[in-house]
Amino acid sequence: MTKNFAIVVDSSADIPKKIMEKYDIYNVPMRIIEKEKEYLDRIDLSLDDVIHKLKTSDEIITTTQPPPVDFDKVFTKALEKYDKILSLSISSKLSATYMNSAVAAKKVNTEKIVCIDTLSITHGLGLLAHHAAVRREQGIEIYQVAAEIKEMLEDIKLYFWVESLDYLHRGGRIGKAKHLIGSLLKMQPLLKIENGEIDAYKSVRGIEAGIEEMKQLMKEGAQEYKNYALGVSYGERNSSFEELAKNLREEIKPLNYVEGGLSPAVLCHSGPGVEVFILLKIPEKAIEAYK
Repeated sequence: MTKNFAIVVDSSADIPKKIMEKYDIYNVPMRIIEKEKEYLDRIDLSLDDVIHKLKTSDEIITTTQPPPVDFDKVFTKALEKYDKILSLSISSKLSATYMNSAVAAKKVNTEKIVCIDTLSITHGLGLLAHHAAVRREQGIEIYQVAAEIKEMLEDIKLYFWVESLDYLHRGGRIGKAKHLIGSLLKMQPLLKIENGEIDAYKSVRGIEAGIEEMKQLMKEGAQEYKNYALGVSYGERNSSFEELAKNLREEIKPLNYVEGGLSPAVLCHSGPGVEVFILLKIPEKAIEAYK
């Protein structure tokens, strides 16, 4: 069995620490900016730190993508241990992270580094990285895994409920949902990631309605996909959401399941009140990797 390539993600991937450590997945942190101070995502600021700042500070907290030099350092370090690198990045329509990874790859060694724009975020990106890791464990070589990942990009369902559009609007990450501004700015919309962009799905009457709607969408997706992984992300802890996620997992029985708080950098744009469900289709040829 060969494990000849490293896997690199940015910190928006929301991969649980135990999975990062088990599969030796490298992380390039996003940057969080408050006034003139700059922090490394999940290193200098935790999820609870950012929630506190968003709820108590009048300062606008924003983010920026990791610069090419950050990828350069991680790529160089990874190549000391691995022959090649598979780098998976947050959607290029939400961040310039993918572009910077490609710039660094060109400088370090283009022939040894494959960069992919996942057109996703949070566990959408994280589940793809986890998939790459379990396929690598089977001895599948990097270019075959990369091709499989690119095929899987077409089959990710990502829906999220936000308490308010204010944060997305203020941070310029509103995407195709910008037409909601004005009519729904004070409402609680259910949104989706489609073709790498944020778009509106429908307006909902509060968190319970939003969560229930997402649950139904996941159940419908499970019937469509047959084999799938489920990801659950959140900002502030919500016992009702956690209970529903637990029940959904027991009901649809995904091949893989991950749950956890959102990246602090992502939370800066969604706001503390956010709940996310992600469903990723697993190719039939890869099912054995999850057993």
